[in-house]
Amino acid sequence: MVQRREWHSVEWSLFIVLTGSTLLSLLYVLLHMQEFEQISVIFTVIALLLSYALPLLFWRPHYINATFYPIVVLVTDAPLQIYLSWMQQEAYSIINCPLMVIGFLTDRKNAWWIAPFFLVAMPVSYYFILHAGMGLGDLFSQILNAFLFYAIGLSLQRVVTSNEETKKLLAENQRQYQLIHEQNNALEQYANQIEQLTLLEERNRMARELHDTVGHTFTSVIMGMDAVSYLIEASPYKAKEKLDVLRGVTRNGLEEVRRSIHQMVPGGADMLLAQQLTRLANEFALHTGTKIDFSTTGEEFDIPKQTKLTLIRCLQESLTNAKRHGRATSIEIVLAYGDDEVGLRIEDDGIGAKQLKAGFGINAMHERISALQGTLQVSSTPGQGTIVSCQVPAKRYPSL
Repeated sequence: MVQRREWHSVEWSLFIVLTGSTLLSLLYVLLHMQEFEQISVIFTVIALLLSYALPLLFWRPHYINATFYPIVVLVTDAPLQIYLSWMQQEAYSIINCPLMVIGFLTDRKNAWWIAPFFLVAMPVSYYFILHAGMGLGDLFSQILNAFLFYAIGLSLQRVVTSNEETKKLLAENQRQYQLIHEQNNALEQYANQIEQLTLLEERNRMARELHDTVGHTFTSVIMGMDAVSYLIEASPYKAKEKLDVLRGVTRNGLEEVRRSIHQMVPGGADMLLAQQLTRLANEFALHTGTKIDFSTTGEEFDIPKQTKLTLIRCLQESLTNAKRHGRATSIEIVLAYGDDEVGLRIEDDGIGAKQLKAGFGINAMHERISALQGTLQVSSTPGQGTIVSCQVPAKRYPSL
């Protein structure tokens, strides 16, 4: 396995130790082999230099071959160690420092042969080759030294690996921290946007609710007060009764405004939709003198409160517009239940309009119905009145 990277500081330390060990071995040869022939000394010096230089071809900055380095050490240092031991007739070891490098470079792919060979096989081979000058104590000493230097290299490798993992973890933590910081900023901006949108939506909701509720109530009261102005001289008693009724309408309107602020369904939340719309239509007919015909088609079923509220507001706005702008005298209301929708149709006999302009009320109705994935259609013909039709999805569930 080849790695192309810079040396770690630990590897530079190993290189210094290895170089120092080689220099000491050269000094030892020059001092203790004077009695041998000059050719033997020269051969030994050259062999030492080669055993030092050749492995560096496979372990150097920007090129580290963890497979071939032990092999080259085995080819160069092992024969030299045997030769020096034979020459001196005593156990001689020059492979201990290279063993630290081998331990440092050992991984799972080459550990299966490096550890048994260098730690056991080589010392045992020395014992048999140099049996005359090497006892069992020397054998165990060689094995122990090999284990010691190999373990030092292996320990240094674990330290470097742990340090690299710590650096990677720190870098990853910093990256995650930066990412979290950026996401936090994005969430803060998003939260601010949501807050602004929520405030805007709440303002629009309040405007729609108050427009429908107050407009409907005021239209009923104004129409009733017009009737009182005619009755106050002709029939004061009836005028007083009418005022009592208008007082009740005003109180109900105030309660309706309060309920709208709290986004509640108008009074009688537990009532079916047809009952609520019928009551609303009857009150409007009573206070404005308008003839209203209310009918229901299909089998009625319970629907969500928000759908009820939307249809109630649609009827309120339609009745108010029919009387205030269309001056209608008769209004027909049809509530239709289907299998997967509820429809409301309001048709009046008012003056109508050639080109209908959608005001705040109609736009509010459209927003409410669109929010429920429904549809709203408003058509008007001069002299023939106006038709408001809305359809809202509502699933009918079979009874158990």
